[in-house]
Amino acid sequence: QFSNDIIKKLGLKNQALEALIQKKILLHEAEKQNIQVSNEEIISFIKNIPAFQSNKKFSEIAYRNYIKSQRLTPSEFEETQRQTLLLDKLEKIFRTNSKASKSEILKEFRNQEDKVKLEYVRFTNDNFTSKTTISEQALKDYFQANKPKFEIPPQIRVQYVKVEPKDFQSQIEPREEDIEDFYKTKIANFHVKKKYKASHILTSLKPSDIEGDITEKEKQKQADEKAKQKSTELLERLNKGADFSEVAKKHSDDSSSGANGGSLGEFPEGTMVSAFEKALDKLKPGEISKPVLSPFGYHIIKLENRTEKRIKPLSEVEEQIIQSLKEIKARQRVKRIIKRIHQAAQKDENLSKAAESHQLKTAKTDFFSRESHALLEIGNQPEFFNTAFSLEKNKISEPIITPEVSFVLKITEERSKYIPELSEVKEEVKEALTESNNEAATLKKFEELKDKLTKEKSLEKVVNGYDITIRNTPFFSKAESIPGIGDINQIKEKAFSMKIGEFSSAKVRNRFYLYKLEDIEKAGKPDSQKTRQIANKIKIDKSRQAFQEWVENLKTGAKILVDKTLL
Repeated sequence: QFSNDIIKKLGLKNQALEALIQKKILLHEAEKQNIQVSNEEIISFIKNIPAFQSNKKFSEIAYRNYIKSQRLTPSEFEETQRQTLLLDKLEKIFRTNSKASKSEILKEFRNQEDKVKLEYVRFTNDNFTSKTTISEQALKDYFQANKPKFEIPPQIRVQYVKVEPKDFQSQIEPREEDIEDFYKTKIANFHVKKKYKASHILTSLKPSDIEGDITEKEKQKQADEKAKQKSTELLERLNKGADFSEVAKKHSDDSSSGANGGSLGEFPEGTMVSAFEKALDKLKPGEISKPVLSPFGYHIIKLENRTEKRIKPLSEVEEQIIQSLKEIKARQRVKRIIKRIHQAAQKDENLSKAAESHQLKTAKTDFFSRESHALLEIGNQPEFFNTAFSLEKNKISEPIITPEVSFVLKITEERSKYIPELSEVKEEVKEALTESNNEAATLKKFEELKDKLTKEKSLEKVVNGYDITIRNTPFFSKAESIPGIGDINQIKEKAFSMKIGEFSSAKVRNRFYLYKLEDIEKAGKPDSQKTRQIANKIKIDKSRQAFQEWVENLKTGAKILVDKTLL
């Protein structure tokens, strides 16, 4: 349930605002520097977008379908691409001016290629249990010191009327003419595709299967010829009485169907490649085709059965149509009812009276907050809660209409945030104090284990008798996340400065680590190809950093006005 609170915590509005400001500033700067994008550049760019490609060619249909799905006009979409290309041109100015020194390349190479591996143990902050008995006084003291932790957030209570289409379906009897109209209007839904039941034996040779010092083109030609020859030989065996299923099991290069005697099961028209289906249409049930070429190789096809395409008659789908009409008409009825309830309630803000006029009753929720609003009677209805949290007390909400259920709401009670009495939250306080004691006990034990490790120089001896597993990482570089541990820079930086056999420790958030450097794998020097790759990466990183610094300078000098009401 994506709420305003989550949006606030993630800072999504500020991120979106910053992105919009940056884009606007850069477009102004591109205009100032007279950087332009021609129509030819836009056309070329769009034609090369992979989503609009079909068989490595630009597909007008794919393009039109995409912009239609995004609810854009071609000119709107093309204008966004123009802006993208403008911003890219602006950024490229910085890329061309960036350089990478030999020392920077060597440092990055070592970050990527120098590797270490660790022996380590880890445990969480509740790994060791405190033996401290929690007294009433300890609970009072902890609660007194941590009252803000147990603050009850603002809460509301909602009166609502809930109307569900399913409750009206039994009252609806569709008329004959409605059933016939629905059938005619939705006739396309009742088309049944042609279906085939078939088996095949596939013969497929790859150019890599052909030996000899010849060109790839010649290898492809020879592979095709040999596959055709083998397929012809298998057909001769079948014509002489060999069992199709046995031949498929032994010789088909389609392992999945071959294991089933070549059976492809039943499949609708359009499932197989066109050459395959054209061959099927020429066969009668029980007949076997000559070798048929497709992009996969040569097929010998056996048609077992074919069901012609048809339209289901009304008699066959009448019950299905009746149910669909009941659902549609029930939703329409609910929509009318909920709108009338809303209109009536708006007059005197009396939701109960408006509901009773339609033989319905209102209900009331328990108190709930933005942080905790799992209500069984409401279920997963984000719009219900979003509406409730934006509604003023005693005001009637706009109708909330979904396919499954519709509501009209009214906030009847509000509670401000408050610090409860200890008696109200005693169990939560006890749980929090237990957790705090366990964390303190674990931290104390961690310090003891660190001291012991300094003396014993052995993880095995240090953790002996505790439920802690010793683990080993594979080799990893500074540029990688540590397998089994994660991308923790504190541990990586230390590990790459240690000598083999040395120990260290770390506390990261709620996890504790003790580790030993087991081995080091030093990289040599980068070859010319690797040097070019690293130099290119450094240039890109530098250019991005320079670009961002330049943008920040532009922001500092710009006059930016923000309509805060939109936030």
